Amino acid sequence: MKTATIRDLRNEFARVSKWLEQGETVQIIKRGKPFARVVPEPKSKSFLGCMKGTAKMSADFDEPLNLEWEAMK
Repeated sequence: MKTATIRDLRNEFARVSKWLEQGETVQIIKRGKPFARVVPEPKSKSFLGCMKGTAKMSADFDEPLNLEWEAMK
């Protein structure tokens, strides 16, 4: 866990925010004593790709089916 003072938050927030982006919890020190903790938001999981590798597809899945439709008669 990283530590930062109130002054660090005010003057060097860019550095502290980079720690948070990397998933680091930051303990805030006020007058030499722990005052608060800043915890990064949990990373959201994307729905896209969540089932990757669970379905199997045959090699000929894109071949024509040779079906005759009524509309084609």
